[in-house]
Amino acid sequence: MIKKVVWALASGILAGGVSYSYGETFETQLMEDYSNVVPTAAIFISCLIATSLATLGHWLLTKIIPFFGEFIFALLFAALSTASLVGVLGYTFTDDSNELHQFIFYGYAMPMHFFPFLAWYVFKPLFDKK
Repeated sequence: MIKKVVWALASGILAGGVSYSYGETFETQLMEDYSNVVPTAAIFISCLIATSLATLGHWLLTKIIPFFGEFIFALLFAALSTASLVGVLGYTFTDDSNELHQFIFYGYAMPMHFFPFLAWYVFKPLFDKK
């Protein structure tokens, strides 16, 4: 069980670090600041929660449905990562931002929703040996 906790934390920290680096690079290149919309702490916390829930879900599904659990988990994880984009697409700026500013925000926030998924699967071969 300790191995699964380390797996969740390691992948969450990796996803948070990559998300932060991506966000900083994006903001620097386009001279936009979204730190008031998406705080750094929220990025790391959401990555840690996502990977922790993913590890728990993977463990449960592979115990309950040993033969198809891995496939069902991967499908659900990808679907939930994609579904989380609804929050980004539904966000509108309340100030005098123009439409271009809104589309730039999509490019900033949308890729970050897939980093926990990718980081979790990067660490899978190290922590999930059968």
